[in-house]
Amino acid sequence: MTNENAGQWAIVELMGHKVVAGLTTKSEMLGKPMLRVDVPATSAYAEFTQLYGESAIYCVTFVSEAVARLTAEQSKINPVSVYVPDLVTREQYEGLVSRLRGQIELLRRGLPVPDTDSEDD
Repeated sequence: MTNENAGQWAIVELMGHKVVAGLTTKSEMLGKPMLRVDVPATSAYAEFTQLYGESAIYCVTFVSEAVARLTAEQSKINPVSVYVPDLVTREQYEGLVSRLRGQIELLRRGLPVPDTDSEDD
């Protein structure tokens, strides 16, 4: 970027095949230079800001504001992606453990395990 304080609109390609588009500026965090990308609001998400380290960046293409906004709209990057596994209640967990212990005991005795596919968990 020619002027570190002036932002430039860009499409940023990141390792892992992620593409973000927005207003880019130089920033610093924890003593390291970072690329700040202010992604404009899209029809799916509100505007957000993300910082990327140099090792995460594959390519930066400077474009017009219109092109960056269109790219942001087309990609609709989710600013926060959180993994939350399906949780079971304590009662469901204890029931499953009890059933599996029963199946293990049958196997230890050399008996066939009953078919439980038809049961609701």
